[in-house]
Amino acid sequence: MIRIGVDMSVFERFPSYRRGLVVARGVSNRGTDSVLEERLRTVEQTVVERFAGREWRQDPRIAAWLSAFGELGIPAGSKPPSIAALVKRVAKGGRLPFINKLVALMNVMSLENLVPCGGDDLHAVGDEIRLQPATGIETYRALGAVDTLEHPVSGEFALIDTVNGVVLCRYWCWRNSDITKITEDTTAVALDLDLMGTAVPVEEGDRMVRRLAEDVERFCGGYVDWELLTQDQPERVFQE
Repeated sequence: MIRIGVDMSVFERFPSYRRGLVVARGVSNRGTDSVLEERLRTVEQTVVERFAGREWRQDPRIAAWLSAFGELGIPAGSKPPSIAALVKRVAKGGRLPFINKLVALMNVMSLENLVPCGGDDLHAVGDEIRLQPATGIETYRALGAVDTLEHPVSGEFALIDTVNGVVLCRYWCWRNSDITKITEDTTAVALDLDLMGTAVPVEEGDRMVRRLAEDVERFCGGYVDWELLTQDQPERVFQE
């Protein structure tokens, strides 16, 4: 059992925010998949063409996140929302590595819909994950920097393993933790989609989460469940 939620203080600042969740157990994340890799390359090219001669920061969905980061005082230049960093890289012609199937699905979902998408290996967390203001005493080891111990800023919105006091993602949707990174050995995972305001209509957000769940089941198998958290339903318990 794992409880995943969003603190009401997040909704108080951003009432139309929603968090899509896909929780999957018994998945197979080993090997590559030619269909999935082709989908990744196709969406990369779509992003290049979409932003050719156009400022990607002005896209409504990316702009919504840049605005939210600005409102929270997060320096988006050095700590951009993940979707901004991803689109900037791909729009310049950068090619994303096919790390594993679940990571590829996260990248595809982000680029197809221009929304942040993250994920954590459930075998590396306790039985509660919450997006909430940090106290500042939690620990964090950034993706790719496992030997460097950090602490979040008190009050910053962070995804936190509340049982172990570990930050899974700093600054809402900036950078995930190395501790819970998704690898080929991952068999249980929680993926999240961050949907901001009117930039993503409710029905479209619902379809995104359902599509991600269907893709996880298609490419990785296992038992897959999903939910869309809102201020009216800020948490969900997922059973084993």
